[in-house]
Amino acid sequence: MQYADDTLLFLENNMEKACNLKWLLVCFEQMSGMKINYDKSDLLTVGLEEDQANEFARLFCCKKGEFPIKYLGVPLHYNKLKRKDLQPVVDKIIKRIAGWRGRLLSYAGRIVLLKACLASIPIYLLSIIKFPKWAIKMINSQMGHFLWNNFEDRHKYHLASWQLVAQKKEGGGLGIPDLRSLNLALLASWIFRYHLHKNAIWVKIVDFKYNTNDPNIFCFPDLGSSPFWKGVLWAAQAAHMGVKWVVGNEKKVRFWEDQWVGNTSLTIMF
Repeated sequence: MQYADDTLLFLENNMEKACNLKWLLVCFEQMSGMKINYDKSDLLTVGLEEDQANEFARLFCCKKGEFPIKYLGVPLHYNKLKRKDLQPVVDKIIKRIAGWRGRLLSYAGRIVLLKACLASIPIYLLSIIKFPKWAIKMINSQMGHFLWNNFEDRHKYHLASWQLVAQKKEGGGLGIPDLRSLNLALLASWIFRYHLHKNAIWVKIVDFKYNTNDPNIFCFPDLGSSPFWKGVLWAAQAAHMGVKWVVGNEKKVRFWEDQWVGNTSLTIMF
């Protein structure tokens, strides 16, 4: 798999196939005239003993890496991300927010800046990772300090809770995005993309791995899913309330649980 100047190679636990791959890499160097920088390459293993991992590392002459790895700014792990894995990401967001000097702006100016700039900083990460409650709370707290001009050398009380501030203006709030709801919406958007791009490679991988055609994407458990897909399934539970099915061959729609007639499912109606 390639993106920009990065290449990810996947290999099963088989030394013979690993030797063949190394031979192909050497052939590539000889034919293209380019050199692979193994010093900048990492070997990442899943479920291998230390001796086996060392053997593969010696073959490819590269160092062993460990999960989580950071790819395109996102920490990736085959298991659930721990707090120590997400803390640097949260700290980076908070540091950017703390860099703004709210005392140099009016109250209205701080609101505009929060809406236009600060709340959009973690958008990309929120669309990939299901942020835990502690992370959302830390970011919201820093945004609240900025809004009310509350700094260490100049303490000010917050005149309204963040839950109220993050509501729409029609509901009495200031219209500043609520990161929890934003996280939910962005992860749920993958369900829309899934149905919109049925021929995309990532959709075919999801279908093969999770058997989403039995009968549809809303009804399989998250057991054994990746952290990213667990976040998507978490958001899908909320998105399911707004999805209405058009009955075709009846293979995709569950009679009781899915909404295909009226404004809710038959389970709720009866």
